[in-house]
Amino acid sequence: MKLRFAVLAAIVAALALVAIPGAPAAQNAEQVVFSGTGFGSQGPFGFWVWCMAEPSDQSQGVYEDECAGAMYFYALGITKGVFGDVTESETTEGVYHMDVASRDGAVACDLWNELAILHGPHNTVDVSCSSPAFDGTSTNAVVNVTGP
Repeated sequence: MKLRFAVLAAIVAALALVAIPGAPAAQNAEQVVFSGTGFGSQGPFGFWVWCMAEPSDQSQGVYEDECAGAMYFYALGITKGVFGDVTESETTEGVYHMDVASRDGAVACDLWNELAILHGPHNTVDVSCSSPAFDGTSTNAVVNVTGP
């Protein structure tokens, strides 16, 4: 038993030496998530969209400004995966605009948050779609921005 403890202690000590104190941590990418439900011109709707707003050093811009997620329009019987891009307002920090669409064109929408961004399902996200013709607002949305 004492031998096992000595070996374990030696391994832990060796691993501690491998860590380099003061080494910079990898920079995280800025990610933006909108998730919520609301009511609009054609009835209830919902969305969950994840975007990478700014790349990390590791991603080297592969996913920069790319979004993926889903939207549904309950009364219209439409549920689609959506893809697109995200931009942060040049004039108002913290306001993000997502431009997303389904591959078949059944859904083409713009989503943007209102300030201030609050923790939990307490945010407002406005939605305007050319397909289907739809305008709506979610006042219970989660808006999560992480990273630099």
